[in-house]
Amino acid sequence: MDLLFYDDANMRTTAAERKAFEPALKKAHKRLDDLRASNAQGFFDLPFDTKGLKTARASAKRLQAKFDRLIVIGIGGSDLGARMLHAALGGNKMRLTFVSNPDPETVSALLDEVNWKKTAICVVSKSGTTLETMSVFFVLRDALIAAVGAKSHAAHVVAITEASDASVLYQVATGAGYEVLEHPTNVGGRFSVLSVVGLFPAACAGADVAKLLRGAKTYELDRRSAGIKSSAARFTTHQLNSYLNHGRGIHVVMPYADALHPFGLWYRQLWAESLGKVRGDQHVGPTPIAAFGAIDQHSQIQLYVEGPDDKTVTFIQLDRFKRDIRVSGKLGGIPVALRFAQGKTFGEILAAERVGTSRALSASGHPNGTIHLPTINAESLGALIQMFLTATAYAGELLEINTYDQPGVEHGKREAKQILSK
Repeated sequence: MDLLFYDDANMRTTAAERKAFEPALKKAHKRLDDLRASNAQGFFDLPFDTKGLKTARASAKRLQAKFDRLIVIGIGGSDLGARMLHAALGGNKMRLTFVSNPDPETVSALLDEVNWKKTAICVVSKSGTTLETMSVFFVLRDALIAAVGAKSHAAHVVAITEASDASVLYQVATGAGYEVLEHPTNVGGRFSVLSVVGLFPAACAGADVAKLLRGAKTYELDRRSAGIKSSAARFTTHQLNSYLNHGRGIHVVMPYADALHPFGLWYRQLWAESLGKVRGDQHVGPTPIAAFGAIDQHSQIQLYVEGPDDKTVTFIQLDRFKRDIRVSGKLGGIPVALRFAQGKTFGEILAAERVGTSRALSASGHPNGTIHLPTINAESLGALIQMFLTATAYAGELLEINTYDQPGVEHGKREAKQILSK
């Protein structure tokens, strides 16, 4: 059974347009091979990293024996990937709480109710200097020390950062005796979900992270073999053809499953931060939108169907939910106006909503595609993640930009530091 299937029949890319992209796409594919072979970008090989998997599982097992809750502190790529894994895969080993923003009311509420004797902290920052993350960590660390004592608190803390004195977090962690899980130096934060950054929290919760990597590995091997015919390459072709040749610079991803809502937020960062760049004197990059089916049919779809032709929409459809509910109306009855729903499952209703929305978009001339997953499990999620990671890499090559930096983000950080230093 395929881990995913990309249906691009409604993407409105002509055969001539696809052919015109082939030379650049072949060059991009070769460039991705070179980045992987040279180890310049390590995310391509994370699905094959048995060391990272072993480390994440062993460290998770240690925490599970002592604690029943893990507070994960991170932001951006140090947060969204782990949140996405937990939402999709769950687990019953440890309760996970994510803190990304230094919002005083949110953090105060957490401090009011946390039982520190049964709680561990995972603080994640590749650079070790992330203002928001480190500020929250210092506050929670003080509360932890106050509750369990300075000598005992170190056993409660795991730090994920680069193993280098250039990382302030690494210096703090080694000085205090915290366990340090190494953030790969050749993997950027937004590409790090299949490293210990995502694997460790997911393993703590009890997710099968080995199967997650297995799915990503299967997809990555298939992608390398398929070349420019892979779903990642085809997805990129459609998105960039729509953007560059037709002015459709808004790219919507819309999963029809609650468990995949955070996937859209993860995609939003990946696509935006990787592709929004200055190229010479041009500002380039499509704008990603995270939508949510069927909820956003009642908030956004009106604009997408009858508004400007400046968007593509990619649906994510589950062919089967692990648990489903049938609308019977056996006891209370169902009015005639809604009797067409009687006997249908919620899964069938969501699928019909997605197909109906796709037809409405197509009838209005708007490109849309659908990624089908057989169900939500670790393997299919791993494949989906690897598809989007590599599609982003293809897109960066086609746009001729540096996919892996974020100078605009760094500029804002410098300005904030200057303000706070006064």
